[in-house]
Amino acid sequence: MYVDAHCHLAEFGIAEIKSFLSDIFIVAVADDVTSSQFVIDMAKYEQNVIPCVGIHPWEVYKSELKEVDRIQRLLAENDIKCLGEIGLDKKFTPDTWLYQIKLFERFLALAKEYDLILNLHAAGAWGEVYEMIVKYDIDKAIFHWYTGPLDLIDNIVGNSYYISINPAVRIQEKHKRVVENTDINYILTESDGPYKYRGMLLSPSLIPELVKIIANIKGLSVVQTREILWRNFRRIFT
Repeated sequence: MYVDAHCHLAEFGIAEIKSFLSDIFIVAVADDVTSSQFVIDMAKYEQNVIPCVGIHPWEVYKSELKEVDRIQRLLAENDIKCLGEIGLDKKFTPDTWLYQIKLFERFLALAKEYDLILNLHAAGAWGEVYEMIVKYDIDKAIFHWYTGPLDLIDNIVGNSYYISINPAVRIQEKHKRVVENTDINYILTESDGPYKYRGMLLSPSLIPELVKIIANIKGLSVVQTREILWRNFRRIFT
């Protein structure tokens, strides 16, 4: 099986979702309460979907703290392993920075209470997000589409956190350097679909090609790389 460790499944049509799931496990992240409920419902019917609930930093401006209470109710009422997409963003939404921190702290407290994996957004705030999850003694976390400082990678994997690599690695040089500098035993694959990046429409369908790219960078066979990535996924999600 292939793994897509970060996908906005609620933004795809049902037929397209079903086409992805024949050979891909998808970790379905949410942007808000509505998409959180969608991925929970989808996972009830599709065994290859792992739902994550949360509020995306880009959505903070139209959220209230009481929305976190609604997320907590979803956690209490369902079998959820993962919070996401949550985190901080100083690059694209700096105007809501202080409010982002308030929400993120609430989610970190929930992660400890419910023993949850974090699926993290940290654009322009890689160091801050890392420091906060360490402060809250978070056990399991994925830094989605990591493009942060290379010297922070050793700290991330040193705490047994994971870095997910995106198909954009084909055209994004700094993301390629992340692959080069990260122990493959702490790498996961992701699509972040259906986000568009420099003409690329990201999708779970790109994951097989992504595995080949990672194999080439690491000097490994595709079969060996796929096995390692699958083992990494199993380690964090089971």
